Amino acid sequence: MNATVIYGMGIVMIVVGLVFLRMLHSGRDPEASRDSMEWIGTVLSVLLIVSAIGLMVVGRQADQAAIPGQGGQVATESAFQDAIIEVEASDFMLSDVHSQQESNLSDYEGKVVILNFWATWCAPCLDEIPDLNRLQREYADDLVILSVSDEDRQLLVDFEQQLPLETHSKRVAMGVELPPPFAGAFVIRPSSFIIDREGVVRRYLLGNRNYSFFKKAVVPLI
Repeated sequence: MNATVIYGMGIVMIVVGLVFLRMLHSGRDPEASRDSMEWIGTVLSVLLIVSAIGLMVVGRQADQAAIPGQGGQVATESAFQDAIIEVEASDFMLSDVHSQQESNLSDYEGKVVILNFWATWCAPCLDEIPDLNRLQREYADDLVILSVSDEDRQLLVDFEQQLPLETHSKRVAMGVELPPPFAGAFVIRPSSFIIDREGVVRRYLLGNRNYSFFKKAVVPLI
């Protein structure tokens, strides 16, 4: 049950409890003693309201836990990293979101590659998409941008109906362990690796970047 449904149920329960309390106490003589049915009704109404509040608290906790449950966290600005590295890119398999055709990272040697790990629930990742689309269009002959998620394939297909990816939309099944230096790339997103034509990882970026930043980073390698 999702958090929205839980919130809705909680609100209905609170309203019902308040209505019952109003019905029990509206128009009665404040000096008159309460009978047993009135006491029972009052107690049950209060319990209903308390239960509703507890249910909404549970819903809030479930909502807050939704992102880690999807397999990662969002990179806040304080966590941003920009590391210059020189290490050979270990090979691993990717699946095309649309055709479901499998390929290896090594298949893209000969071109500069931006390996961008993202997710539909990651707002900073979505901010990068228009800039990465633009970069892919402008440098299509020399640059390959691999947008990689570990989410459900149909979810990704549906998402692209709303915000199309002009990059190469790829996925890796959730739980698959990537080789170094990409291990842990799905833990905090967005994260990107810039790989030169010879298959050497030249740069690691944690956190979202804009068009100008990516262009400045890749043009010297093209």
